[in-house]
Amino acid sequence: MQAKDYRPDIDVLRAIAVLAVIFYHANIPYFDGGYVGVSIFFVISGYLITGIIKRKLENNSFSFLEFYKNRIRRILPALLFMILIISLLVIITSVDKAEVRQIQSSVKRILIAIPNIFFYLNTNYFDPAAETMHLLHTWSLGVEEQFYFIMPALLFFLYKILKGKMQIIHILWGLCILSFISSLILIQYSQKFTFYMLPTRAWELLMGSLLAYTNWTPKTQKGKLFCILLGLTLMLGCICFYGKINFPALWAFPPCLGANLFIAGGTQYIYIYRKSLLTSLLYNKFLIFIGLISYSLYLWHWPIFVFYSTFPSHKVITPSIGFLLSILAIIIATFSWRFIEKPVRQNPHFKNRKLLWPTTILVLVTFLIYAEHANKPFSPDTDFIGTKTQVDQLGQKKAENEYDFLLIGDSHSAAISNALAPLAKKYHIYGETLHTRLKNVYKEGTTKPGLKGYYQDWDNLTNVLKTNKINTLILVYRVNLYLYGTDIVRRQSQIRNLTYINNPDLPRDEALYLSFKDSIEEAYHYGVKNIIIQIPVPEALSHVPTSAGKLSSFFGYNEDEINLHLGESVENYKKRLAECLAVFERLKKEFPNVIFVDVKPYLLDKKQQIYKVINGKQALYYDDDHLSEEGALYVIDAYDTVFQKLFARPNKK
Repeated sequence: MQAKDYRPDIDVLRAIAVLAVIFYHANIPYFDGGYVGVSIFFVISGYLITGIIKRKLENNSFSFLEFYKNRIRRILPALLFMILIISLLVIITSVDKAEVRQIQSSVKRILIAIPNIFFYLNTNYFDPAAETMHLLHTWSLGVEEQFYFIMPALLFFLYKILKGKMQIIHILWGLCILSFISSLILIQYSQKFTFYMLPTRAWELLMGSLLAYTNWTPKTQKGKLFCILLGLTLMLGCICFYGKINFPALWAFPPCLGANLFIAGGTQYIYIYRKSLLTSLLYNKFLIFIGLISYSLYLWHWPIFVFYSTFPSHKVITPSIGFLLSILAIIIATFSWRFIEKPVRQNPHFKNRKLLWPTTILVLVTFLIYAEHANKPFSPDTDFIGTKTQVDQLGQKKAENEYDFLLIGDSHSAAISNALAPLAKKYHIYGETLHTRLKNVYKEGTTKPGLKGYYQDWDNLTNVLKTNKINTLILVYRVNLYLYGTDIVRRQSQIRNLTYINNPDLPRDEALYLSFKDSIEEAYHYGVKNIIIQIPVPEALSHVPTSAGKLSSFFGYNEDEINLHLGESVENYKKRLAECLAVFERLKKEFPNVIFVDVKPYLLDKKQQIYKVINGKQALYYDDDHLSEEGALYVIDAYDTVFQKLFARPNKK
């Protein structure tokens, strides 16, 4: 945008968008829907880029090389500076090869403009695991960059073959509607795909494109004011009142419409009403400055939050801490804007194509080589071993359709299978693992295809029970996940009511009780003799192998100190799992023959106040809630005691 065409209202809109995103990540109250700021950015990008291309095409001065030269000067310098600093910090502070591999993989995908595809394949934006990915926020740059590759060619082609502007507008409308409809359909099947991918987010950018191509603005100043106020209301309403919703799709329409209205109303309004209350509140120097540094601010805020919350171990970002981190992000972003962004955009040397293109290629190749070959600096003696494995077949099969035991459950059952494998060998018995959800319940908000998966799980389990002779059924579930959503230990709970199929109005603890009751009764019905239910394991306060390594390497913590820092307290466990434990007490009374296995006593520290997470150099968890192979073997006696009673054969004299 040329200086003479500068619109401070666009920078104000950028400020609204970036502050919404930052305050959402900072856990500031009333910003639960701050993630819509990215949608607002998409509208701005679509509006500005399309406006630039349209003006150049109309005065016959459009050049693909010139367009991409400007995009490179706008995007790459600040991005590469941030990537270099953050990846170096990760490598320096890493004690885990997985961390280094993750940052290397992220950097390579960012450099080839597909970070959104990489993060779609590797995480969900709203999952707790996303908090450990330092470059996750660059997914939105991937969407924009892919749009920048397609839009210039599309508009150039349409401009050359079509006679009038209205035909182009009609095609843009068609593409916008097609993308919007695809997002409405695909979100029913995959929120991740809809969130990360250009085809389902393109309509948000195209809304800005349509505004740029139609150049619509109210004719009267009252109309402009109405658009500004309505647009502001829509955006702020979404920022303040959205929360855990199935975003984007239809939910992204109000903030995008609000951004469009704000841009449409802002045309010339600020210059006519310089002294009005609205211009004083909105178009002030602070918001305009935040808008100017918004790109660097967006780039830096997320890595700062991730470093705080993960180094050396997980920490909760409280609103007060989040606010201070936001101030730090503004300071660093100001430096980046002043000494990286601004000079590159204004220095005439960087406008020279003969210098720009070779330099860009050289820098990108250098970064790709760096991303491929960077290594962690620490020696193996800082590592804590926490192996992630699963054993599907336990023991040696003796007869077709006959099992001594069947282990069912979620990923926690896969983790404990490492303890059952040696026991199966010891007692000469055979069992298998079967991944299946709890019976007759699902989490509120599950889409129809997801609900179909629940039914398939139940049908599969029922079929196994019908067609096989099973002596013992072992149920291992992360039960708190069913009750509380995502991760209550790290306070990233996403409360969704656990819904009982036959009576959706029941409270979640009753739904959990009935799901176990139904499973037990069905197992008995099909001839299962013994049923074992494992009481949920304690959960660590951070990713154990990584955090233990950092606490040891950087702070010199010994084994007891690491366990104290990362282990869950007995008191917190009882409080956290109060509803679950109450459900198990009810089950014990109704089904006295059901055996409950408790591995917690084997994890207690000497003072019996903390549940241990490491033993020497062994990490008893491979993340923050799953027992590692070493951890499963550490608590093997909890199952050995039960297996001895059920499967030990008397010695013949």
